[in-house]
Amino acid sequence: MALDRMFDAVVNDTFRVDVPKVLYHYTTWAGAQGIITSQRFWATAHDCTNDEAELVSADEIIVQVARDLRTKARGAVAKVLDLFLDGYPEQQVTKVMTVYLVCFSAARDDTEQWQKYADNGRGLCLGLRVIAEAVPKDPTLGSALLKVDYSEPSWRSSVTKSFELICSALSRPEILPTLGNLKLGLSALYRIAAFASISAKRSQWQAEQEFRLATILHPDTKIKPSERTSGDKTIRYLPINVREQGRRIAFAEVIVGPNQESEEARGRLIRLLNDTGYTVGNMEYPSITLSGLNSGGFERTGMILRIVVPEAR
Repeated sequence: MALDRMFDAVVNDTFRVDVPKVLYHYTTWAGAQGIITSQRFWATAHDCTNDEAELVSADEIIVQVARDLRTKARGAVAKVLDLFLDGYPEQQVTKVMTVYLVCFSAARDDTEQWQKYADNGRGLCLGLRVIAEAVPKDPTLGSALLKVDYSEPSWRSSVTKSFELICSALSRPEILPTLGNLKLGLSALYRIAAFASISAKRSQWQAEQEFRLATILHPDTKIKPSERTSGDKTIRYLPINVREQGRRIAFAEVIVGPNQESEEARGRLIRLLNDTGYTVGNMEYPSITLSGLNSGGFERTGMILRIVVPEAR
């Protein structure tokens, strides 16, 4: 196997994840209407999210892993690790690009996320089917679905294992310490570090059980992100397709938030789906589910959720 393909395999295998059959996105009514109408999600720039440590939580561990490996490295491996450690302060992912994030959750009907992201239970939770099909092709964008890791020991273990595989490949006798091979090794370390940074969040966020669709713009693209104002902050975002153009977002279910009149919300949702071309009985058409939480304190009721099969208009 060529060295570049070997490195690509290490990078890809490190962050390959098992994804649930359904992922959930908590949002306001206005957000849901925008998603369903446009058939796109809105990816927020990493420096505009509500986590001040976004994409930098794992930096210290990444650097420490490289330093630990450097203490016993020789030859080409030592050179690559030196280059990595010298360059990382300026090559960390937040310094060289903007990462746009769409956040999903494995947590269904979750109290905290209703409160934080769905207008205190007055919004909707969109349950998306995860379908084994080709990802949308867009020459201006690069996207990957990543599972968020909330454990510092896990960050260290993952980065260590991947860095060791790269170093092991570079130390093979048949791999010459050419400038090209050194660049390939350095690029692989930077990519592993970038994916680790994008995947890592502090443990206080772990209840969100997040999966994130991370998107970057290719350097030569002329696309400019849209902007909106939230308080005194400017939020930058990009519209992102989750299926090939022409294929509708496939919903397994849509959960009506607990802090609203359920039948009125159900009717409003049915009209929205019908008006945007969804057809009852198709794979993309959701069941409409009422939240199993009380509206006041968001306490679990223990009731079986009522699943409504809407009638065609």
